Amino acid sequence: MIDLPLDQTAERVLDEVTGSDRSVLVEHLWTRLRTEPTGMVAELVSGIDLPTSPTSIDRTVLLERAGREAELYGDVTVRCEYLPLGWLRALSDTDTGRGLATAREKFQLLRADWALAQYERLTPPPSTGDSGRPVVVLVAGVPGTGKSTVAERLGRVLNAPVFSMDWQLGAVVGFGVLRPDNRAPMAELMMTSAVARQLSLGMSAIIDATGHTRAQRIQWRSITERMGGRFVGVECVCSDEKAQRSRVEDRSRGIPCWPDTVSWEHVQHMKKLWEPWEESHLLLDSAANSPEENLRRVLDLVEGAGQ
Repeated sequence: MIDLPLDQTAERVLDEVTGSDRSVLVEHLWTRLRTEPTGMVAELVSGIDLPTSPTSIDRTVLLERAGREAELYGDVTVRCEYLPLGWLRALSDTDTGRGLATAREKFQLLRADWALAQYERLTPPPSTGDSGRPVVVLVAGVPGTGKSTVAERLGRVLNAPVFSMDWQLGAVVGFGVLRPDNRAPMAELMMTSAVARQLSLGMSAIIDATGHTRAQRIQWRSITERMGGRFVGVECVCSDEKAQRSRVEDRSRGIPCWPDTVSWEHVQHMKKLWEPWEESHLLLDSAANSPEENLRRVLDLVEGAGQ
């Protein structure tokens, strides 16, 4: 049995909606949580489809299920945001619940937004007297476009760390923390943390990631510029689909605890998810130019950004 303590706010909310028979009136609970200004709970409750039938649930059962959700996310107290998740979990136990997976995904995105906002508030490090500003280069593109080749060669030339999303995720596989609801936000946050730490030291970094969403690219640019760095965006493509597919299917990346490659179907799926890059950036075609030529073009842009 999970026996985590109740957060003070959650305890107050539950006391307000618990009847004399120790049952929680569900509709009253949702109404109360929608007005709760603490954390992200109001947004969570408003953004998911919460059933109101059955109309009540035993308080002890709700707390036990909510405690399991808190434990799932590594928390040590049952806060308000775990109450709706606990309710959906209780329903799923009786085969009447719907939407627990969707609610968890929504919760993870909200948690990621909250964490990323903390990085947005970081300030530039004190000047060390060095002449150059740090630069963050995002090398983005779907699998098989040559982005890792560019990123790794660039890292050697600039003597800067290359942060790869797949390497970061591979490191946590053994802990059993990756799930469909948290994989994307966890990967983004880990990359953001690594880059922000480099910038706080006045040092450059390279991001090797798909970077398929506009919001993700804007986020990394914003944090870089807020911390006094220069941001350079590079989009890698491959105009020869046959060559791209061959690269994907034949490669063996050697990333510990992570697949050697992905399927061509996954590549096609990622192409559909790619959001147009409207901000200023460099476009590289690995089918039209050699790795050396692409590296030179990136270096020219990096050096030009410092002028």
